[in-house]
Amino acid sequence: MKITQSAKEKTKIKILHAAVDLIIEKGFEKASLREMAKNAGVSNPTIYNYFPSKEKLLYAYIEQKHKEAIATIQEIEDFHTYTLREQLQTLIETELELYLEDREFIIQIADMVFHSHGVKIGKLYETNALFIETVEEMLNIAIEADEIEAPPFKDHLPTLFWDYYIMVVAYWVKDESEMFENTTQFIDHSLGLAESVLRSDILSKASDLGMFFFKTHMLSSLQKFASKQDSFSKIKRKLGEVLHG
Repeated sequence: MKITQSAKEKTKIKILHAAVDLIIEKGFEKASLREMAKNAGVSNPTIYNYFPSKEKLLYAYIEQKHKEAIATIQEIEDFHTYTLREQLQTLIETELELYLEDREFIIQIADMVFHSHGVKIGKLYETNALFIETVEEMLNIAIEADEIEAPPFKDHLPTLFWDYYIMVVAYWVKDESEMFENTTQFIDHSLGLAESVLRSDILSKASDLGMFFFKTHMLSSLQKFASKQDSFSKIKRKLGEVLHG
């Protein structure tokens, strides 16, 4: 009997929930995939079919939270009326709310990423496709609506926002303030600064300055280097003619 995609998704989520609970209880290193399978009520071959390793399971958890966060904000009836800053802030705060019930698990992940190096941060970045795609869409809509002008390096901004998001999560796991008020203020102030920069012409001026230095200094240096190389080639040819003359 063929298993439907919906059934597969439910099994995957069930395994993820069981795995997170076990990792919170025993720690990432001590929790085994076989124990996770038992807790989830699936066979060993089944869990290995979904997640060949604990690291794969961890990355799948992060991708799942992206999916849940995006599904949540899509259900906000007037979300399309939010400003770009409000949409980005809602996305981040929704993700953090979803992490809250698994906070001890997230703390373990953060420790492995930033301290013990048990998880490669490069692999963590491979989970960001849906997140970046969502931010890119928000940015494009804001530009089309004339909320902001298309900034220089626009194509790189969604990835930069992912870097910022990772920084927010790293701050949040260390935040011991009541109701994570410090994290809320950090997000509010930092996104306020980003909004001000995007609404101003600072990025354009910085881009113009960079191009000026590149054209006036880098290119002239390259031309001098090429000229020296050309002169060196001429000397080699002259020596060759003498030696073989």
